Amino acid sequence: MKKIMLTTALVGSLVSAASAQTTVSGNLAIGYYATSKDNSNAQTTTAKSYNGFANESQINFASKGKLNNGMDYAAGFSWESDGAETLANLNGTLKGTTEGTYIEIISGSTTIGLSADRAGTIDGLGVNFAGFGYRPISGATTAASIVQTSYLTPGADFGFNVRQNVGVGEISAVYVPNTGLKSSADIGNDASKNTLDGGESAYEITYKGKLGPIDALIGGSRTNGIAGNHDAKAEGIQLAYTMGASKVGVSRGRSKPTSASSAAQVKNTTTEFGIAHNISNNLSAGLTYTKGETTTAARGDEKIITAAVGYNLGAVSIQAQYKDASDIGGVSAADAQQFGLYVATKF
Repeated sequence: MKKIMLTTALVGSLVSAASAQTTVSGNLAIGYYATSKDNSNAQTTTAKSYNGFANESQINFASKGKLNNGMDYAAGFSWESDGAETLANLNGTLKGTTEGTYIEIISGSTTIGLSADRAGTIDGLGVNFAGFGYRPISGATTAASIVQTSYLTPGADFGFNVRQNVGVGEISAVYVPNTGLKSSADIGNDASKNTLDGGESAYEITYKGKLGPIDALIGGSRTNGIAGNHDAKAEGIQLAYTMGASKVGVSRGRSKPTSASSAAQVKNTTTEFGIAHNISNNLSAGLTYTKGETTTAARGDEKIITAAVGYNLGAVSIQAQYKDASDIGGVSAADAQQFGLYVATKF
């Protein structure tokens, strides 16, 4: 026991001797939503008009500095609590959080790390420049939205990542050994197949940067299918172009969830067009058109039009938007409208 304690003390002294800078930051947002569904669809207890508040809060801890071999390093993690979440039930089966957890070694323009929710991802596709939040209207009908909020990206799970700065942008690659459970607690004292082998392996490759005058996000992911099932696949692209005080963009993402090898894979596609204009230094407005398509039988296209305005007060920002969704889930006449107000600050 004494030897272990001495070794721990020695390692601790080496780490604390490194040149490091530690910062604490955070963000807080409170939103209000008023949703109205079309009366042409029967109201149920789980699908009806509704209104109420939402909140989102997060604290970030980050450290960076020099290693004793001259290389740079960065490390950090976040605590996030949204709505009814508590620190005891965050992120599924195991307590704790995987939000922005990372330890990285940096050599020149190359970064290598162990992380969760850190590497580049196409999960943030979308060109609602002046608005906020996910694109679909949830809970207004019993039909699940076709418009995607996630593209089956494995970046939220723990994995190995490599990021390469190429001058005009960054190429990112992440490999996740399993996508089922987030991590074992502590340093693996409770490791078992149940805690460490909950899913199949996955990888994702993305590029974020410039293509000439265009801001671009391009990427794709693949998750191995369990027991011979089809692999889950996703790919997406987002392009944006700024012209003076105006900005236009388009995004398109496609996913194929895993399914039995004997069944045809469903393909879901979300396409979005957006435009925004800076009316003044602090005021902006935008208009977005979103369409969701699926190969699921007897389903049509879901369409959403979003009008948004944002105002920057310096320490606080205010965004308001109105959404008009038709044929939610590809079901004819499953329509809804939603007004949203979002007030946010950073510290």
